[in-house]
Amino acid sequence: MLNEAVLKSFLIEMPRGHVFDLTYPLMADVFPPGKADPSAVARLQALAAACECDVVDNEAEGRFELTRR
Repeated sequence: MLNEAVLKSFLIEMPRGHVFDLTYPLMADVFPPGKADPSAVARLQALAAACECDVVDNEAEGRFELTRR
């Protein structure tokens, strides 16, 4: 099961330029209650920044795209 610690470990180990697709339902599992909550989105953004990743909210695809810088 994906949790915040596992996600952080995965993001840190990703090669530069790699994209991890975090679907909205999966985001809600890791950062409850999910996309609708600004504090959950802020926690995701803080984790991504700590892992040197950019975050793009791809609403058309229903996911956040985390790209390693």
